[in-house]
Amino acid sequence: MVRWIVRALAIVVIAVSALVVLNFAELLVTGKIDDAESMATTIPACDGRVVAQGFSYKWSDPGQGDVVVVHAAKTEEGKIVPDEGDVVAVHAAETDDGVIPDADADDRTLVLRVAAGPGDTIVGRAGAVWVNDIKIDDITTPPFKEVSVPNEQYFLLGDNRTGAIDSRTFGPVLRDAIFAKVFAVVWPLRDFTFRLGPFTGDPPGPIACT
Repeated sequence: MVRWIVRALAIVVIAVSALVVLNFAELLVTGKIDDAESMATTIPACDGRVVAQGFSYKWSDPGQGDVVVVHAAKTEEGKIVPDEGDVVAVHAAETDDGVIPDADADDRTLVLRVAAGPGDTIVGRAGAVWVNDIKIDDITTPPFKEVSVPNEQYFLLGDNRTGAIDSRTFGPVLRDAIFAKVFAVVWPLRDFTFRLGPFTGDPPGPIACT
């Protein structure tokens, strides 16, 4: 009996240690995300938790449709904005120069969907999103101006197109800031799913989480 208990405890310790190491290395990311309402209803807006893996992006780049995790920071205004990559977290200031690096900014994570990659042209028109003149999904989307995505950058959108803070606000995101791919929603349990494809129709819009 004692030997069985010792073995069970050893297995638990090894499993927990492995999860800690994988999380530290950004190869397995779990937990609640910041600004989750941007991905409603694909991810529950206020208390949704996801699991993501960073293995894929060690050897390949994000693809259109991927739900990705991005290094981010919280601004003085309470907005969550992407990091500038492997440098420091950003502390955004509303200036003509865009985001300003600040070593004192809080580390956060942002989850959005890849809409367009380097070299693509993206625009919102006729209630939809078009990349290189091809409609990418059937989520109702307000119009936005055409953007040519620079090299090593990605245009990210939230599925909640009428309530999301995404590349329509802060512009394309550097490749280095994207570090993991979401593969499951794990909380609340009633919403557990591996199916993360975009929904069809009208998004929920602004959501107040308390």
